[in-house]
Amino acid sequence: ARDVRAAGVNIVLAPVADVGAPGGALSGRTYPGDADAVGASIRAAVRAYAPARVASTLKHFPGLGAAGANTDDVPVTIPASREELEQRETAPFAAGIEAGAPLVMASHALYPALDPKRIASQSPAILDGLLRDRLGFRGVVVTDSMEAQAVLDRSSLERAAVRSVGAGVDLVLMTGPGSYLRVRRALTREARRSPAFRRRVEESAARVEALRERLRARR
Repeated sequence: ARDVRAAGVNIVLAPVADVGAPGGALSGRTYPGDADAVGASIRAAVRAYAPARVASTLKHFPGLGAAGANTDDVPVTIPASREELEQRETAPFAAGIEAGAPLVMASHALYPALDPKRIASQSPAILDGLLRDRLGFRGVVVTDSMEAQAVLDRSSLERAAVRSVGAGVDLVLMTGPGSYLRVRRALTREARRSPAFRRRVEESAARVEALRERLRARR
């Protein structure tokens, strides 16, 4: 964490809070063990980053360990029950939130037990209902790469960004050259058109600014 900060980085898109499954797409990226063991590792990682003034990001909410493929490449559906998701998959996220993680990354997978129509990064039921209301997260929500095939198979990049912010995302992660310009224009248009969306943007801006102030205060 100190080396990361020394390099001028103050936010990392880690740790991976998913509970791994044998043969899963995230094999080799997850912490070993069951949900309790992963939760303990996540708690330790979050607390290790904090003294170095590095903000950690729990990913990929509400859990992508059971995925058989990468959402970057194809659409992914997680067929777990609501009980399995809330008790097993989200347990490490709850541990990380309790430890003070300032960011959570939303998955682009579909979780039919939680929302049969919308992928997690576009689902108010998952982002507002489960993450913020149920788990009490008050920090910044960021998407996984918006250029993922799991996103683009559903809509244009611009439409996807509007859906994500409208659902409760604070930051949309762009990884394609120049794509942020198109997305910024789409978000600006929607904020001008819809007072409710504009309020969402203002709430997100406040959370992002609070995180920036938190990182500045640690200097």
